[in-house]
Amino acid sequence: MLPWTFHGLGEPERRPRRRRGMRFHDAARIAAGLSLMALVACTSSSTTPSNVAGADGSATPPLELAVGEWTRLPDSPLSPRHLPVAAHVPTVDGDLAVFVGGQVSGPCPPWADCAIPPGRPARDGAALDLTTGTWQPIADAPRPVPGHSPTAVVDDTLYVLTERRLLAWEAAGDAWTEVDLPRRVLGATMVADTHAGRSRLVITSGSDENGIRPDLVHDLEAGTWSRLPANPLRPSFDRTVVATPEGLVLLAKPMAPDGGPEDPALVRAAVLPPGATDWELVTSGGEQLGGWSWTWTGTRVLDPTPGGSDGGQVNNYGREIPYGGAFDPATREWISLEGTPKAFTGGWPVEAPGGRFNALSGWVHDDGEVGRAGWTRLRRPEGAPEEPGRGVWVGAVLVVHGGGDWEDVKGVDEWTPENVWSTGVWVRLTG
Repeated sequence: MLPWTFHGLGEPERRPRRRRGMRFHDAARIAAGLSLMALVACTSSSTTPSNVAGADGSATPPLELAVGEWTRLPDSPLSPRHLPVAAHVPTVDGDLAVFVGGQVSGPCPPWADCAIPPGRPARDGAALDLTTGTWQPIADAPRPVPGHSPTAVVDDTLYVLTERRLLAWEAAGDAWTEVDLPRRVLGATMVADTHAGRSRLVITSGSDENGIRPDLVHDLEAGTWSRLPANPLRPSFDRTVVATPEGLVLLAKPMAPDGGPEDPALVRAAVLPPGATDWELVTSGGEQLGGWSWTWTGTRVLDPTPGGSDGGQVNNYGREIPYGGAFDPATREWISLEGTPKAFTGGWPVEAPGGRFNALSGWVHDDGEVGRAGWTRLRRPEGAPEEPGRGVWVGAVLVVHGGGDWEDVKGVDEWTPENVWSTGVWVRLTG
């Protein structure tokens, strides 16, 4: 068992202006209600047990959740904050949704132009046990964790990338370690590559616009650093690497000789097979302008961003090019998505990349379904803030932590974390 003390659901210190949604003293009733839900679901055809294998092979929570419906869980024990980092960490005792750090001061309304808020990002965190629906605090990170920090998970260890250090939280011991980086990283992405029994972290520069920087590889067993082979798409921007059974897939948009983006800026790809020393450039190109939300679904590399662009009146492409699309690293073929919704037609705009399931732009995309059946508009839960907080997938269950709401917040004096940011938590089963 994890070396934690149970986080009770008693009445905490009261916070001002908690007008929306459930208050803390309701949490105990909800926790008890989860047991009732399990009994009701046994006789109801409208609910489906969620203790089935998730898309990544792990078990999803053995709570009875209604497919497509939101369930309110006990509020987070963390203080009100903006976008902590989030990750699904599987353990021998069950699946955890872990939240760490984030901004804890200086809310800025969407209509304002605010200076950088004072104070450093938070270091504290908490884990939601999806087996029981309860929270536990975790050890504080050794460094502040900004909300934009990339994360990766290997076994039961969460890795968090900051500008100068790699932080690692091991669930079994509830302990952090840190490793110095070979160089400072800004705007990078990170992915775990565990193919063929090896475990390594690949850190990729997000853009070559301010100079070409080599992509880094950290061997977790040896504790050593190395570089990936030279980037075949340089110079480029919107760069990301996705780990697949066929090897690493690099996706990026080439830059023109003048330093600007190619026109139109279509996504290109290269593949680094396991054990290879050079990238294999994919000469054929897809018709895709996005490339901001890539993920491995188990069968293909996917970015399901809705909508597209025709370039507008000044620089019209003569056709609408979609933002989203897919790439098959085995066949090296680009794939158009079926039934993709138009931009700005979604619901609650949770941003949660996953594997088979992804949430973005107010939609949930199920890559196991074909055509329009794979898209579901994501409605906002009752009592939830208008702006959703951080989302993370645990198998087929979407967990959303917090969010922000500026309704009835008047004047600069009321721009406080307690007035704006929620500590509520909602889960939704996709099926």
